Amino acid sequence: MSRLPLEGYRFIDMTEVWAGPMGTSFLGDLGAEIVRVESYPRDGRGGGAQGPQAAASANLPRAWDRNSTYHMANRNKLGIALNVMEPQGREVFHRLLSVSDAFIIGFSSGTVSRMGFDYETLVQHKPDLIMLSMPAWGERGPYQGYVTWGSGPDAWTGHHSLRGYPDLDPSATQGIFHADAIVAATMPFAIMSALHYRDRTGKGQFIDFSMAELIMDHLARPGMDWVMNNRVATPMGNVDPDCAPNGCYPCAGHDSWVAIVVRTDAQWLGLKEALGNPAWAEDPRYESLLGRLRARDEIDSHLREWTQQRLAAAVVGALQEYGVAAGAVLPAHETIDDPQLTARGFYRWVTHPLMEPYRRPGPLWNMTETPPQLRRHTNLLGEHNHEVVCDLLGFSESEYQGLVEADVIGTEPRPEGRMDAQDRA
Repeated sequence: MSRLPLEGYRFIDMTEVWAGPMGTSFLGDLGAEIVRVESYPRDGRGGGAQGPQAAASANLPRAWDRNSTYHMANRNKLGIALNVMEPQGREVFHRLLSVSDAFIIGFSSGTVSRMGFDYETLVQHKPDLIMLSMPAWGERGPYQGYVTWGSGPDAWTGHHSLRGYPDLDPSATQGIFHADAIVAATMPFAIMSALHYRDRTGKGQFIDFSMAELIMDHLARPGMDWVMNNRVATPMGNVDPDCAPNGCYPCAGHDSWVAIVVRTDAQWLGLKEALGNPAWAEDPRYESLLGRLRARDEIDSHLREWTQQRLAAAVVGALQEYGVAAGAVLPAHETIDDPQLTARGFYRWVTHPLMEPYRRPGPLWNMTETPPQLRRHTNLLGEHNHEVVCDLLGFSESEYQGLVEADVIGTEPRPEGRMDAQDRA
């Protein structure tokens, strides 16, 4: 097998929660060595497991190493737990920086300067350094210092107000943190672009990555609707304004739904045939797209009467047979055994020192010559302290023990280290 595309590059990951960690995991999938630097002795993982296993895991050994969100977003990484605010910790970090290609940090704007980790300072240790900082609103501007995570850009850009339902107020809209997902998928592109530039010119650079600006690019349609038509976009629920019928329809069984989309006149004819050409569907208004758009609510009412008498699989099979786009809305646990995902190997079995083998989504794409690999399990807190500090950076055993004794490096968070006075403020 050929070398992975990013094999030979080393990146420092100092991000938290999901957007940054997931993005660096994608870089690790492509072969890069990711050294994850976690704040010590603070617990930045959010405690133990989540979901149904949370209560059971709370009293298990090393509960902080069982957090499901952390597991999802952190694979293929070496992990060290280091107090970079102590002089000895800074020495370790600076030495790590000198043998790395890029540094990725995920704190609010202005934080890197207060830490002494601004780009102008760090290039003194690594002249061709590539550094990416990803605050919600970027590193520069009037919002410098504003603290938030995915929910902030979601609300500020108006995305939150568009994904609800017309009959509900914004407080009922679920928080999905779209910004985190698109940052995770986009940030690796920025890093690889800077690597390409450095390989051609020998020059590193600073990447000022704004989560809010990125999500704004996903809202072009409502923006242009205002500019061109002076029309304010409102929540649409599952409706597509350009086609009808379109939406999620209830089926027989508990919380069972199908998504149905009819875009063309031919698909409308197919839908009628699948339904047995009922009398209501012969209304001449429904023969054109414009007519169907105007009669959306009454068509939906008829369609719901039909779907809720049938199982989702029967609805999907009947409609697809006549060329109508339809698919069952699967609960998360059913995607585990979805035949398409299974055939493509989307879910991968992984192991972990503290947990039974489990499945999780694999790399974002497949490549014929250099398929991305899950090469390392999610790191325990401080699991690779010795490997990084001694084997990679060349510290002696006595120097390493000095770091441990000085409480600059460790493997277990302490309650008093979870939040300092400035965090609480």
